[in-house]
Amino acid sequence: DPNSQIHLQDGAEDIQESYDFVKIAALSEMEPSGFVDVLAVVKNVAEPAIIVSKKTGKEMTKCELTIEDDSGADVRLTVWGDLASKAQAKFANLPVVAFKRARISDYGGRSLSGSGCSVNPSIPQANQLRQWWSVNGNNTQTRSLSSAGGGARGADPFEQRKSVSSIKEEQLGYNEKPDWLSFKATITFLKKDKNGDDGAWYTACANAGDPCKNMFKATQTSDGTYHCDKCQQTYETCVRRFIFSGTVADDTSTSWVSVFNDQAEIMFNGVKADDLYAQVAEGEKDSYDSTFAKASCTEWIIKCKVKQEHVGDESRVKTSIVNLTPLDYAAESRNLLAALGA
Repeated sequence: DPNSQIHLQDGAEDIQESYDFVKIAALSEMEPSGFVDVLAVVKNVAEPAIIVSKKTGKEMTKCELTIEDDSGADVRLTVWGDLASKAQAKFANLPVVAFKRARISDYGGRSLSGSGCSVNPSIPQANQLRQWWSVNGNNTQTRSLSSAGGGARGADPFEQRKSVSSIKEEQLGYNEKPDWLSFKATITFLKKDKNGDDGAWYTACANAGDPCKNMFKATQTSDGTYHCDKCQQTYETCVRRFIFSGTVADDTSTSWVSVFNDQAEIMFNGVKADDLYAQVAEGEKDSYDSTFAKASCTEWIIKCKVKQEHVGDESRVKTSIVNLTPLDYAAESRNLLAALGA
């Protein structure tokens, strides 16, 4: 009836949004790109960060939260925009938060993304979770569904590690997106071949700012200067960055890996390619060999990216080290004892 009138009754309860909550532990069995409602305690809020969107080229603010519920698991959830900017204040003091239609991703294991949420909602499930957290929250061991930041970030938790043989057994690298895995392994060989005064590095642009950031190759010209095709500038000097290959092994297999500058500097205990170049130029060639020798036969927690590459008419699977973590033998022993007792 077009003449009907609807009035809000005085004293009526607030209209509440409906949710279909999914336990965090169940996310590992769900397909990525779907949407879920999650009720959880926000137990950690990272610093907001500004990134540049690859699609639009515009700056975006994001903030990563770690959320946990009573299913024995936690997961990383990323919020965006204004909510990300205010996240540390909004999610302070371990609140119970209902997240609406968070998107599931397989980035770094399992992770979530979204900005629709209600902090400390007045619903029975939130009260139950709050009571559970006050009694058990800080005392329970949880399984993290997300690697430390995912993708190229820190090594995966102990229970998510794999073996070197997994690269071939699971046929990693053949998907459209790169595959990531972490394992404990020993560096068994480093290819340090050098030609004259050149070494296991390349000459990078001296421009530390955009767009080069000391990463793009600079070619030495006939007058001794270095020209960068990326920024179309010529500089008197360059920055040398490590790039070489090697092999890593555990008790299951051996694999060739590519090593780039940041990981090489960790492997070499902070030694930079420019340092080695200067030593070689001064006649201290033994220091070059000894730097590589000291890194051989050392044990690490290694995170790798595995991706198929096409070179001409041939394709190959390339495994690249993206993170190196020194082995903490005490922590490793505790993890092994916990795994044996599970």
